[in-house]
Parts: sequence; structure tokens; C-alpha cells
Amino acid sequence: MPVKRKTVSNVKRKPAAALPARKRRKEDGPACGVFVQNAPRGTDVQARFSNERFAEGGFRHVYKGVYLSGPREGEECVMKEFKTGSVHEATFFEADVQAVKKAGQLIQKFNDANIVSKRVYLNEPEVWSGSGGRIAGHKVLVEPMIQGTYFRFNSNTGYAEPDTATMQALSHFSYHISNGQYLLCDLQGGRYDGFYILTDPVIHSKGKEFGGTDLGQEGIENFMAHHRCGRFCDPNWKLPPAKKLIPRFEAVAGTTFGEAAALFTKEQRKDLEIKVNKEVRISIRKLWEGALPSDKKQIVVDRSKRVTAKAVPS
Repeated sequence: MPVKRKTVSNVKRKPAAALPARKRRKEDGPACGVFVQNAPRGTDVQARFSNERFAEGGFRHVYKGVYLSGPREGEECVMKEFKTGSVHEATFFEADVQAVKKAGQLIQKFNDANIVSKRVYLNEPEVWSGSGGRIAGHKVLVEPMIQGTYFRFNSNTGYAEPDTATMQALSHFSYHISNGQYLLCDLQGGRYDGFYILTDPVIHSKGKEFGGTDLGQEGIENFMAHHRCGRFCDPNWKLPPAKKLIPRFEAVAGTTFGEAAALFTKEQRKDLEIKVNKEVRISIRKLWEGALPSDKKQIVVDRSKRVTAKAVPS
């Protein structure tokens, strides 16, 4: 199945920054920026893909291929198309493209903060047009192949794989740095000696801006309710209010679309929120009482006893 990238410019070029990964030292990671691209903008690229499915996600089939031209010529790539059938308009992939764009912004901020020594990169899929065979005229997503072992680090409902502290910190950081407006999750891809390369991320947003996997405000709160801070999470990073840290639905390993089944009824949630608020008040009091000097502690205890004594009926 041949696929051709829509050419932005008639000039064919091969800048040094876009040399294939095999011509750079592996430990260096991608050449520049946060995105791993098929080729620089304005470069004419073609690829051919197998007719046999290589993998599949929640709503797309994945096919393995190889670049026939461009700076990655000879390297492997993947093509993704909807399970529901062919599409002929690039707008069908708008949510994917926008989610990757926002994810790239959040990852760049994470890298700039130097929270961990490893850099995090992100595959940037592009909408290409099929030029022959079964997919002639169809719109598909194409991106570089994730080499080596493929890992799923967390899901969009808060499931987290063990020993993935960097990725869990990235998700928490995205909530913190966006002031709770966004949460980057469903992190998956390759883990290498000096860097990560991610693909197919999910962004939860308050306004559900990024398609069916964006579970909105409930998705943000649910993920953070299941999240357990690891060694790379800063204790000063933002968290939702305590009563919002009651999970709304189960944390499952796969990607959840649309709406998930509620863990608690509305009545149960209301009761839990009351209990949480009470426990928070008690915990806060214990904390500040414990921080008082010893002479002040006695005064607080004595006053409490006198008030209690007066409240007992004669």
C-alpha cells in the first residue's frame, strides 16, 4: 500500500538536522525539539505498508511500513487507519493532531524543568494520502516506528505500571503546570538508555477539547485520585481539592473512550465527600497542634477539656 505525504514545497532537501536516527548516536535521541517527525516540513516523502495488520488500538488498525524516500529512507514507520472504515478528509484526525500538539507543549515544559535526566520525545503523526492499492485516496496517519520493546506506562483512567516513576511524574506535572486545565496521560512508547519516545498520548481537558479519549474534568480528577506520587513528583505540585480525590471510575490498563462506569452512586459520593472533609479538618488540626511549642500545646489541651466539660449535661 503506497502512501504519499502531501508536499508543502516543491523543493526537495535533506538538512543535517533531519538525518536518519541510525546516522546519529543512539544515546543522543532525536535531533532537536520534542517531536520525532517523518521528515522536516516541506520535504517530499513516500512510504509503503504491508496489507497485514501489525497491531491495533481502541479504534484504529496499525500497519507496518518503510519509508521509500526522504531523510528516513529505509527506516520503519507505521500507518494508522480507523477501524470503522476509510476517511477522505484530514479533519477526521483533527483531535489526534491537536492532542499531540498540546502534549508536545507540556512535554517541552517537563524537559525544560530538568526534573529527570532523561529527555522525553513524542512522535508527531501526519495525515497522509494513500496513492495506490486498497487505500488509494484515503487519509491515514503516518509516523516513525517505535523501535525495541513497546511499553504502556499508564492509561487515561489512572492505571500505572510499576517502575515508571518518570512517566507518572510527567502526568502529574502536566496537571500542575497547566493549573489543572489539562492532564497528559495514556503514556506509551519506547524507553531507552537516555530518553523516551512516546506515541498516541491522551489529553484530558476541562472542555473536552481532544476527542473521545478526553474524559474531561471527571477524567482529570479520576486520574489524580488514582495517582500515587513517586520519587520525581514534587510535593509542591498542585493537586485537586481533597473531596475531588475520590475516584469516579476504575483505573484500567487500556484506553477508555466516552464515559466509564461510575464506581459510586451520587449518594455514596456525597457521603464520602462529607467524610473526607471531616478527616481533612481533623488532620489539619493535628498538624498545627503538633507544630506548637510545648507550653502552647498544654493551653490548647486544657481549653479543649474545659469546653468538653461544659458541654456535658448535668
